[in-house]
Amino acid sequence: MPKKPFSAEEIAHQRERIMDSAASIMADVGFHYLSMRKLAAELGMTASNIYNYFPSKESLLLHIRRRGFEMLFQNTRLALMDSQDAVDSLHRLAHQLTCFARDYAGYYQLMFQPPRIRPGSTGDDDGGVTRQLARLLDEWQHQAQMLLTDAIDGLAQRTDVERQRVTLYFLTAIHGLVDCYQYQALPQLLEGVELIPEDMVRTHTDWLVEAVKVRVVDLV
Repeated sequence: MPKKPFSAEEIAHQRERIMDSAASIMADVGFHYLSMRKLAAELGMTASNIYNYFPSKESLLLHIRRRGFEMLFQNTRLALMDSQDAVDSLHRLAHQLTCFARDYAGYYQLMFQPPRIRPGSTGDDDGGVTRQLARLLDEWQHQAQMLLTDAIDGLAQRTDVERQRVTLYFLTAIHGLVDCYQYQALPQLLEGVELIPEDMVRTHTDWLVEAVKVRVVDLV
């Protein structure tokens, strides 16, 4: 008797299983050392079966990055629903980013430190995944910029370029904090400290906001 085809829900679940496992492996060994056979062995599948879901390793990476930003966006939206004010929203944005890095380390690494891949090597665009990823990236950056603009007096009157630079400064500073913890890059300074305590993220965010306020005042 022929095997019953998977339902749409079962296919989606299988794709998520593959992405979760691949993200974990890539975080440990790197994208270029990921073997589809190793991934298949982790999942109890055959490599050819994985190719039924993702036509190439590059396509798999693309889908992982898109799913990562979808999850981060959803978590951030929920966290901001009952924020008290603009500065509180920034605290929540930074906290969600650090929590995501802790809970989904493989996704985080591939989202914010993606390996370089050859143009066109994804095989197919799978319904516009590249465009969807670009849209999610744009929306996430725009959200951060709007929160900073609301929280810092005078920033709304600055040029688009200046607001972009302020947002870049803020996000890369949070990302740098995450990286130091993730990779234990500064072991002496991190000795005895748990992974990204919430009070440290809050303090770090406050320092960044105050630094940006000074910068904006200097520009007036």
